[in-house]
Order: sequence, then C-alpha cells, then structure tokens
Amino acid sequence: MDILSNNKTVIERINQYLLNSIDPNMPPSLLKPIRYFLENPSKKIRPLLTLYSCGAFGRNLDDAIPAAAAVELFHDFTLVHDDIMDKDDLRRGKPTIHVKWDSGTAIMVGDALIGLSFQELTKSPPEKLGPVVKIFSEALVKVCEGQAMDKAFETTENVTIAEYMEMISKKTAWLFKASCEIGAVIGGGNDEEIAILSDFGKTLGLAFQIQDDLLDFVADESKLGKKVGSDFKMDKKTYITLKYREMLETTSQSENYSEHEVEDLKSLEEFSKRITELGVVKMVENYVDNLFQKSTDILDNLKVAYKSDLYSIAKSLERRQF
Repeated sequence: MDILSNNKTVIERINQYLLNSIDPNMPPSLLKPIRYFLENPSKKIRPLLTLYSCGAFGRNLDDAIPAAAAVELFHDFTLVHDDIMDKDDLRRGKPTIHVKWDSGTAIMVGDALIGLSFQELTKSPPEKLGPVVKIFSEALVKVCEGQAMDKAFETTENVTIAEYMEMISKKTAWLFKASCEIGAVIGGGNDEEIAILSDFGKTLGLAFQIQDDLLDFVADESKLGKKVGSDFKMDKKTYITLKYREMLETTSQSENYSEHEVEDLKSLEEFSKRITELGVVKMVENYVDNLFQKSTDILDNLKVAYKSDLYSIAKSLERRQF
C-alpha cells in the first residue's frame, strides 16, 4: 500500500477543501490554470503531516484543515515557480503551467497560490493564529532562500555536500518541518512536543529530497510523473552528483576508474552506469534508509497516544517509487 491508498479518505477531504477554497468568480485566465493544477492528483504529504501532527494530540483534524490547505497551496506555489526556473515540461505527468499556458500566467498563478495559502491560514483557531502565522512566514522566507541557493549552485564550480544539505534543509525540509510544527501547535502540543515533531519533519524532509535525487536516475518515468534525468540534463547539483565527485577523489587509479567529471559523461545512461559501478547508488540508498529510520526513531520520543499515522507516512515514503 502506498501513501495515496493508505490515506485515500483524508486526501479526498483535502482535495475537496482546496477546490472549494478557490473563488469561482476569479478571472478565467487565473481560475482555469489554478483548477488545472489543483485537480492533478498528488500525494499531499505536507497537509497530511499537518493534520496528523494535530491529531497526535487527540484534537479533531477538522481544526487543522485550513492550515493543511495552506501548506499545500504554499507547496504548489513553489512547484509552479520552480517549473519555470527549471524549464520542466511535466509536473505530475501533465504539462506544466508555463508550457500549457505561458510563463507570465505561471508566475501569476504562483503569486495567487501563495496569497490563497495565507487566506486559508487565517482560518486556523484564533488562539493559535499568532504562532501559526509566525511558523508559516518563516518557512516562506527559508524556502525562498533554499531555492536561491539551488539556482546559485548551477553556476558554482565547487559545491560541498554540507552546502547542499543546508540548501535542501531550507528548500525542501523546512516546509516538512513547518507542516508538523503548525499541526502540533493547533493540536495543543507543548514546546517539547512541538520540537520533537519539528525534528521529525526536518529529518523526513531531508530523506525525501535525497530519495528524490536518487529517483531522478533510477525511477520508472511513467510512474515518476516527469522525465527521468531532468536534474542531470540541467547539470543541477544533487546529492548523487556531489557524492560521485567525492567518490572520485577517494577512488584509487589502480582500481581502473578513470576520472570523469559529471559534465564529461554525456548521457544519463553513462552516468547511471558509473554511479552504480562506484557503489554510489547503494551508498545513497543506505543513507536515505538511515534518515527514514532516524525520523521514526525521533517519533519514539513523542509520548502521545495518536502518532501511528505519522509513522505510516514515514514508512510509505520510504517505499515510494515516484
């Protein structure tokens, strides 16, 4: 069972709420692409984390539905703008907004989505609104910082793995972290409990992103929903390419490995073969497994009765193929 099957009922509730949150009187030039994007099925990981972090403390999930919608709209904003910057043709198996319409429309849609996300966030329980808005606003800044670092890395000669980890901790993991924190605040968690769920979300987000880097090379394209090797073709710095370069520096010439930088390997097939031969794929798989295990170990420190759904999310993501 994957994350979509395991959480079908809750995901349907989120989807319906999102569609109902869109004003049908919007200009068609904005309404149509927004609905097009929202109607495209997705895993809804971040809103699920918000809902289940709230539910971990026994509070009704309905209290966190607006905030869950807010984090999903936030995420969708980043995807629409990322697709423009990365020149991606497909998102979730369908043409991206800037391809189906144009870049101007896609920019406008992204802007509207982040506005809609704040609109939904303000519907959170009034007594929790202050800390929730603070967490959400900080996440917006950090995610943009992470995206800026990612773009800068495209023209940076030497990027270290530590720098890369800092980048994904902001661009990807921070919203996982914030999703859990917001849910925990609404659920009524104390400072220690919120910190535990924050750590869980961050670790899960790191595992998710590095796993995503790996899937860009080894996934089934029909399941992935986008072209395999898209990051490689854009010469983006990923955990895989950086680990490969690190391995080159430590691999002896006597082992019959010539030093080929990533840019010297012209095809995805060449690079995939080399990272398999060097053991990079296996090494990254093990690292990702360890991060997923660490995330569930962190949950063991949460002394509440209703945390099985959070375990389930982590385990479903660990097994994902897309």
